[in-house]
Amino acid sequence: MIKLNDKNLNEEFRRLYHGRGADGEYKSVTIDSINDILFVQFFEDEKEEIIEFLKEYMKTSRHDILLSKHRPSNTLKTIVGEVPKDAVAIENGLKFKLNFYNQNIGYFGDTKNARMYVEYKAKDKKVLNLFSYTCGFSLYAKRGGASKIINMDMSKNAIATGMKNHSINGFDMKNILFWPHNILKSFSKIKKNASYDIIIIDPPTYQTNFIAKNDYLKIIKRLDSFSNENTTFIACLNSPEYDDEFLKNLVENNSSFKFKKRIANPDGYKNGSLKALVFSFY
Repeated sequence: MIKLNDKNLNEEFRRLYHGRGADGEYKSVTIDSINDILFVQFFEDEKEEIIEFLKEYMKTSRHDILLSKHRPSNTLKTIVGEVPKDAVAIENGLKFKLNFYNQNIGYFGDTKNARMYVEYKAKDKKVLNLFSYTCGFSLYAKRGGASKIINMDMSKNAIATGMKNHSINGFDMKNILFWPHNILKSFSKIKKNASYDIIIIDPPTYQTNFIAKNDYLKIIKRLDSFSNENTTFIACLNSPEYDDEFLKNLVENNSSFKFKKRIANPDGYKNGSLKALVFSFY
């Protein structure tokens, strides 16, 4: 059976098992510890032996709720306990509201190190957070002392959750803006509020209104007009289809930014396909 990454578990979110990108029988399985919740996702067929393994594991673990989701059908099952009404994922002390019924529950653990990098860089900086989803980067930028933050995502529900995330963490939302807009149709508004000291792009790989292969380039070509001589650009892409070189070449061949470093994926995501690259303006 699988081996869980469960040493010294506490209330903070932990990816216990990341089968995606690995080889073997359980390559389509992920298992998360979310405080007292065990959350298993099956990206292909459900594995009953995994459920039985986790039920046995719960006898000696900190968990009293077991939830299972079949991702292709977005079917949520309550195996043990009940679906909590006000569940949050806790990351470095920050809270993220969760909705287990949504396909994406409101939190992506693989971007943790990139968020920490933003906090480190954010002091007195003006931050543009594109494809902000539930505004995780904004939480870290705010805690890091950013002077102004603009969050943009075309999903009004995601933006609304992002506002709630700031509220439940006790953040004053002065100088934090939440724009529920289609980014590809909002370049004039973004430019009007330029320049930005930190720009973050963390898009979906494929959605109805954004296809990374085609549309990422449209934003990269506008980067220079949003930037100043000290701007830091963080480019994210989570897909096994595209490697680091794809993203690096996309940026360097179509803007004045040059590659600086790759942000390592967090523990628990060694097989993950996330790329988070940092670029400096030249």
